[in-house]
Amino acid sequence: MHIFAYYLYIMSNKLNRKKVIGDIIKSGTIHTQDELQQKLASMGISATQATLSRDIKELGAVKVIGGDGEQQYRLSGTPVVKSHLNVDGIEVSGQICVLHSQPGFASAIASVVDGAHIQGVMGTIAGDDTVLVMLRADSDQSLITRSFKQMFNISDVTVRVAEPSDIRFANDIVNEIYISSQERKTGIARRTPEYISEKILAGKSVIAVSDNDEFAGFSYIESWGGKTYVANSGLIVAHKFRGMGISKRIKEQTFLLSRTLFPDAKIFSITTGAAVMKMNYQFGFRPVPFSELTDDPEFWKGCEGCRHFDILKSHDYKMCICTGLLYDPKEK
Repeated sequence: MHIFAYYLYIMSNKLNRKKVIGDIIKSGTIHTQDELQQKLASMGISATQATLSRDIKELGAVKVIGGDGEQQYRLSGTPVVKSHLNVDGIEVSGQICVLHSQPGFASAIASVVDGAHIQGVMGTIAGDDTVLVMLRADSDQSLITRSFKQMFNISDVTVRVAEPSDIRFANDIVNEIYISSQERKTGIARRTPEYISEKILAGKSVIAVSDNDEFAGFSYIESWGGKTYVANSGLIVAHKFRGMGISKRIKEQTFLLSRTLFPDAKIFSITTGAAVMKMNYQFGFRPVPFSELTDDPEFWKGCEGCRHFDILKSHDYKMCICTGLLYDPKEK
């Protein structure tokens, strides 16, 4: 056979084999090269371990943790198994990728990353709320970032001060607040789209919007008692975007907005949610009795739509099932 014709013959067989390998990985569960070799043999295709290793590398197939808890091959760009652990953000610079988490979760996240065997990842170092992921010099950073976003359910969400055009989300925000209060059986006072729109237009709210222009979360502020107090209220994250660290980002932006617009005011929040309390503690809030909060009657009128308003009223607005949290700039 002519050398050129022989070369074409070899290349044709290689391309066909790689296509079959890709189809096998996409359509089934392959845990090892031995399984892949046996599968090919049953289809009349012979390949050595060295050949398979080369084909797998050229296809960009990587090993991830499958639904059965075992490692399996997956083609690059296909979804990886999601983790229940929350990662708040991802940053990549050179050969280092940084994963930010809630305090105490870094070691567990590092273990998940190590077990996923993502191509291009050399290893991890875990702190308390930060994981350093070491990358190979020839790693595909976009592939690794995409894999982490899939694994930890991270969407590209922007958290910012709301703009006038965001009033289009007013109905979604109101519905999310009401549905969440029903699900949690808490006493969140119901708001109206007009009320939410007013906060947006006044520049007193923070909103989270996905890259697909979907409402992801919201919070707003309001001053009371002659601007001596500022309330951080209405923190909510849409169901689809929960478990992604968005509430912490919204809380941070809301706190910064409060400090910017009312630098001398005491900032307070009342809540029944443990997660919100924890975030407030991290920003320097402390639990206080209602007597340390604003006595502005207009603020407490906002509680009239709450199912627990009778409890608040019967205690002369000094106590209810909510916990009062206060940040005093003079103490900082």
